[in-house]
Amino acid sequence: MASRFKTRCPHCKSNIAYEAEHAGKPAKCPTCKGEVQIPKIPPVVPGLVASGSHSSRLSVPDSGAASKHQMLPSAEGGMGLAFSDPMDSQAAAMYGLGKEGTLTWGFTLCLVFPIVSWLAFWRGAATLITLIGREGEEGLQKAKFLDHLEVVVSMSVLVVILLGVLFVLNAMHGKKVPLREVLFTTGLILLPLVGLALYGLGLSFFKIKSADAMEVIGYVTTFSTLLSLSSFFLLVFAAITSVIGYSKKAGFWLTPAVLIVVIVLFGWISKLTSEIGKMGN
Repeated sequence: MASRFKTRCPHCKSNIAYEAEHAGKPAKCPTCKGEVQIPKIPPVVPGLVASGSHSSRLSVPDSGAASKHQMLPSAEGGMGLAFSDPMDSQAAAMYGLGKEGTLTWGFTLCLVFPIVSWLAFWRGAATLITLIGREGEEGLQKAKFLDHLEVVVSMSVLVVILLGVLFVLNAMHGKKVPLREVLFTTGLILLPLVGLALYGLGLSFFKIKSADAMEVIGYVTTFSTLLSLSSFFLLVFAAITSVIGYSKKAGFWLTPAVLIVVIVLFGWISKLTSEIGKMGN
């Protein structure tokens, strides 16, 4: 396990834990996003170099001294930190991933959503597809090529709308966050919806006829839907506050506004693509 050292942010006074690879380099505080110059590794006390255990005790900070969102992770731990604590640790995770890693993972996460949604539609699963007039096996039986294309386009449009709204908020805030970071947080926001689509996709492989089993699945489906939607809302709030940098007070009002804009635009464009699909058929 790599040794960790700690320093204090000169702006917000929070403790920052860092690994040896970050020593002597400029960084961004995961808490306040202020510029921090990471100090060099302190010299090792003579006579204790031979003992790895004693050296670790001198250099590794107490685990309670800094929480996860105050750590500066390595590239390998960036995604793990983003998945385990997406509300507070996105800034630290993107720092660990670096510019190329943040851009690659952001693009990948955004690409996964329309693909998984199309697979769910292809299997006849009713998830977000119900918003554009496709429901269950009935929609699958009537589906033609243009219907499949309509689903992919509609889900891709949702990604673009969400990315565009966050980009506008970033521009209103002075463009303090690079586009790659906006793309990354957009992909994380969509993960709960990806999970919901995967849940529907998994159910499509089972033919359940028992009334009791169907009732249980109904409860589980309701719980999964509510969990996914609530996680979606919370991640929008985290993107506005933790990534773009708005205050929590502003995020409280901006989050529902963002959701309303996204839902209205998505519904309008989906209806438009549905009409174009009918003309094509």
